[in-house]
Amino acid sequence: MAEFSAAIIGAGPAGLAAALTLSRALQATIVFDSPRSPRNSASPGFGGLLGRELASAKDLHAIGREEIDRYGFVRFHAGDAVQVEGNFNHGFTIVASDGMTATAGCILLACGMVDLFPEIRRLADFWGTSVINCPFCHGFELRERPWGVVVNRAEMLEVAEIYLQWTDDLILFVEAGLNVPPGREAKLASKGVRIDRRGIRRLLGDGSELHAVGMEDGAVIERQALVLWPFQSQTGLIKAMGVPLNDAGCVIVDDGFRTQSPGIYAAGDLIYSGHQNVNTAIHMGAMAASAMVLDLST
Repeated sequence: MAEFSAAIIGAGPAGLAAALTLSRALQATIVFDSPRSPRNSASPGFGGLLGRELASAKDLHAIGREEIDRYGFVRFHAGDAVQVEGNFNHGFTIVASDGMTATAGCILLACGMVDLFPEIRRLADFWGTSVINCPFCHGFELRERPWGVVVNRAEMLEVAEIYLQWTDDLILFVEAGLNVPPGREAKLASKGVRIDRRGIRRLLGDGSELHAVGMEDGAVIERQALVLWPFQSQTGLIKAMGVPLNDAGCVIVDDGFRTQSPGIYAAGDLIYSGHQNVNTAIHMGAMAASAMVLDLST
């Protein structure tokens, strides 16, 4: 059985940033690098990523692995972690999907979330290119086109004006059952924002380029960009571990990214349902690793 100071479950931006920080702190670390495609693999590149502007998920992963490998403190295991047992006092045992077992003094959960997409035909064809969830990451490439926003949460109505930075032709597709206060609707209308309460049934376009949305009543509306925030769920491992979650379904952490289970830390999308992006994940991973080194040394 392989023994390590730390284990990282997940090799996305948060996990890799943590692995790099742990390497520079001379900590023997194992990273469980899932062979499954990451959630952001559909995106051709991440905008706003300083030093790696518009790098793809594949390229960023390869660059991160190369930088980490130079130090020689991290072992990457190509497999999912499927079971975690133990505690901070006696150490943790992590079992991989292929049966490999490792022990570690502490664990960082950086395995992201599971996206729950609505039943809209051909959504997968456009996801990550002309159907996006972050305008700061991808809005520039879609600027000055007709946009739509799938409004499936009340908080999306509160920030709807932000999309006018990228387009002056904006429709909010408000899902059934979601109330739009009359005063709010009037304010949006005064800025040229339209509201459509018919549900979207299908998307139309060529390749990955969206041309229009097809509504439940058969109408077709020209749109060349669509914003969608899918609901999310924790992975099966996180559910099985029973790590405490908040009301939004995110893992609860303190300022050092410690969960409420001693010796277990979390970083990345699984702790924050708001502004999920690569920059934020990298920051959280690095800070979580710093807390891990501190706690291991005391």
